Amino acid sequence: GGPDLIKQVPNMTFTKTNFSGYSIQLRGIGTQAISVTTDPAVAVAFNDIPFIRNHFFEQEFYDVAQVEVLRGPQGTLYGRNATAGVVNLTSAKPTDNFEAMASAELGNYHQKRFEGMINIPIVDDWLNVRLAGEWTKRQGYSYNTLKDERVDGRNLWSGRLSIGFKPASNIEANLVWEHFSENDDRMRSAKQLCKTDPIPATVDGVAVPPPGLSMNQTSNMGGYFSQGCLPASLYADESFGVPNGFSLPYVSAALYGAIFKENTNPYAGTTQSKNLRIIETTLDPAYKVKNDLVELNVDYKVTPQLTFTSQTGYNQDFMWATQDYNRFNTQPGMFDPISAPFGSTTTGKLDYELISPDGVFCDHQLGCSDRLVAQDLSTEHAWQLSQEFRLSSNFEGPLNFSAGGNYMHYETAENYYVFINALTAFAYWTGDMPLQGAPYDQIGHWKPNVTDGHQCLTKGIFNGFGNYQYADPSLSLNPPGLSSCMYLDPNPLTSLNDDGHNYFLSQNPYGLNSYALFGEANYKVSEDLTLVGGLRWTNDKKHFTLIPSQLLTGGFGYPSIGTVDQEWSKFTGRAVANWTPKLSFTDQTLIFGSYARGYKAGGANPPGPVLITFGDGDQSNPIHPVSFEPEYINAYEIGTKNTLLDGALTINASAFYYDYKGYQISEIVDRTSINLNFDAKVKGAEVEAMWEPLPGLRFNFAGGWENTSLAKGSKAVDLIDRTAGTPGWMVMKPFIGQASNCILPTYVVAASITNQQINPNGPSPGSVVQLCGTAYISHLDPVTALPYVASDGVNPLPGRTAYSDAGQPLQDIYNYPGFNPLAAPNNGQGFDKDLSGNELPNAPPFTVSFGAQYSVPLTSEWAGTLRSDFYFQDSSWARVFNSDPYDRLRGYKSVNLTLILTHQDGWQVMLYDKNVFNTTAITGTFLNSDDSGLTTNVFLTDPKLIGIRVTKNW
Repeated sequence: GGPDLIKQVPNMTFTKTNFSGYSIQLRGIGTQAISVTTDPAVAVAFNDIPFIRNHFFEQEFYDVAQVEVLRGPQGTLYGRNATAGVVNLTSAKPTDNFEAMASAELGNYHQKRFEGMINIPIVDDWLNVRLAGEWTKRQGYSYNTLKDERVDGRNLWSGRLSIGFKPASNIEANLVWEHFSENDDRMRSAKQLCKTDPIPATVDGVAVPPPGLSMNQTSNMGGYFSQGCLPASLYADESFGVPNGFSLPYVSAALYGAIFKENTNPYAGTTQSKNLRIIETTLDPAYKVKNDLVELNVDYKVTPQLTFTSQTGYNQDFMWATQDYNRFNTQPGMFDPISAPFGSTTTGKLDYELISPDGVFCDHQLGCSDRLVAQDLSTEHAWQLSQEFRLSSNFEGPLNFSAGGNYMHYETAENYYVFINALTAFAYWTGDMPLQGAPYDQIGHWKPNVTDGHQCLTKGIFNGFGNYQYADPSLSLNPPGLSSCMYLDPNPLTSLNDDGHNYFLSQNPYGLNSYALFGEANYKVSEDLTLVGGLRWTNDKKHFTLIPSQLLTGGFGYPSIGTVDQEWSKFTGRAVANWTPKLSFTDQTLIFGSYARGYKAGGANPPGPVLITFGDGDQSNPIHPVSFEPEYINAYEIGTKNTLLDGALTINASAFYYDYKGYQISEIVDRTSINLNFDAKVKGAEVEAMWEPLPGLRFNFAGGWENTSLAKGSKAVDLIDRTAGTPGWMVMKPFIGQASNCILPTYVVAASITNQQINPNGPSPGSVVQLCGTAYISHLDPVTALPYVASDGVNPLPGRTAYSDAGQPLQDIYNYPGFNPLAAPNNGQGFDKDLSGNELPNAPPFTVSFGAQYSVPLTSEWAGTLRSDFYFQDSSWARVFNSDPYDRLRGYKSVNLTLILTHQDGWQVMLYDKNVFNTTAITGTFLNSDDSGLTTNVFLTDPKLIGIRVTKNW
């Protein structure tokens, strides 16, 4: 399959990424941004037509004529512009001869794979049909200990119909239709790792109150001193922990509302297996994909020297994938039955039971459980239409050319959901009684006597965001506690209406119109010198609808707050000199030098969320950069290609230097992806060789070296290490209404703890749980909740008398010096780290592959081939921060063995052992959000695979 390409191409890496994506890296450059508006750095094309949404690296390769990997900026010959390169898959075309092939494969993990092809000439030299297909089913490589079963399996198939026809001697057309379908328990990421961040005992000598308390001013205070997880080596035993449950806002909310039992941590006592392939989940992952692709390629020879080509491509894609959000277990018996009933008829609410007497809460999407349950869902609907025209020459003279233009239209709607039953329970607890589309009939739960999903109470209907219109005019418009109506989606996971506020929902509708004119000419200056020049003009127009997420906020549905329309018009191109000298020690030699200019469009960042507002220190919609900038690359390369020893030896070598501007890299801030731009430089070299010293004996080698470095002055805040080791500062969790952590001086936090302990019933401004919001949203001194005033060291700060207990001054914090939030770095987000010279993510300095095979006749009818392949990938970094050891991805080695027996009648038997030593390597990571506890998703290579494949060719 696709990931195996890295073992053939130097300086190429591959990893899956979050939200069902993947990144192909060529010479250190790949797709590190996760915004839906991001273009791929390495374009993936099928028969020269690029497809933005594809599953070529998920499905199995079958009936493929060739796979071509072009390195460096592309776009002057066909397709879209690409800064890092192109992977072009070419399917086998129908021919004038009858052909057929059938194969069956069995392997470990109960693998079953069947492939077939038949090529039928319908009318000689006029109409040919080729039908090919593939089906794969196997068990998962991961193991779920809770259910004692394997997960992450495959059940996928693909079929392709190709029709070749020649209506005239100078016209050749090929129509291709391919359908791909998958329905299995594939996981989008493997294990989730965490080094648990403990709650400190003291801050600047002041004791930190214990976590887990409920229904008072110091509710779960201790949880605000842990960020959930700490950075550590992903290979260390300490990283197989779980987040500190008290640090999670949805746990804090459940404790505050007595939804969870007091002093309980849903992850208490939970440990993870040190095996990266062992997880714990009560939920069955599901992965469903359907993709249809249609291509019509027509070549028309206008004259014997001029060919006009038309390429039309259409693609329609659907994906629905869900899995356990954490993939480790939680404690049973979390919900507190005493929390029911709630409500009061005096406020217009109805009494109802939230938790059943046996401690079970029933969530609309997640079902009934007595423990914390979290699940995510990723969906996508996309379609693409592209049209390209080219005119190419084949003159006998020194000048030839290719010129053309293309148009691409692409639309997608990508949604990402997170469901947590504690959030739904909290929505009930707030008293903003949501309406379900049908009576809620779970045992122990209130059954609303309503059927209209927009209705909030039997006595009133929802008539707008945060307002009610009551049927009984004697009732006030907004009775106490009903300042907003929170709609809960009553539908199961498989039929959501996307209007509920009891789950997190990020919606990303995006449209692209791309136009291009391009051309390339080559001129033969002399017999051994050819100059090539290419130019491309690209116009990209992007349209993105801004729809903020609205977790636990009042309202119904998700209104748009506007759109972002972007447009770029850029010229790119390349220049190449090819010299083919006649050398005495080679059969053929090509020496080349090239310069290429590449461009990749920028895009729009998803908007910040609409957050819950409780009072001072809250913010409704965080302000984030609306867009991110394009990428540009100046690529220089020199190299040589040589054939020696009468064709027995080929040696190719090249060296390159990239000057990169605006490399797009994402991070999760305030529950949304923010894309940053970095300048970088890449230099490297590659060697590829093939040697056949004896008939039947062949060796191949591919080696790559690359050195990547971020430009001087590069900087960013490391979200898992916001203080960057700065003494006297610490990370604080925000109040549950906010989404991102902040940093504060330890003396500020200590003063707030002291104040709150002496006066626990004091006003909420200045309380520990609101320090982040008071400081960096209200821009007030977080302890005094007043504008910053410097202390004179003797007298109380102005306004401090409001924080006395029973009229007694707070003598022990008279000398609190005050804190100016405006002086904090990056508005309290954290200290910038200097990234100058850091290596790019997923860019190992060395990659090496070496193969040897020997073919020999065994009998007059059978021949045997024994092949061995070795691959080595050096260590690399998961992120630009190069934080050691957290970001370090260890290098790995892999060995494959294959024995092939071939019969002259078309039979072939292949025995294989892939990854002989069962190496499990982490290929990439993804840091989750602050309010998820900063856990880390990891992505893995395949385990040891053994099997047998029998093939018959006709």
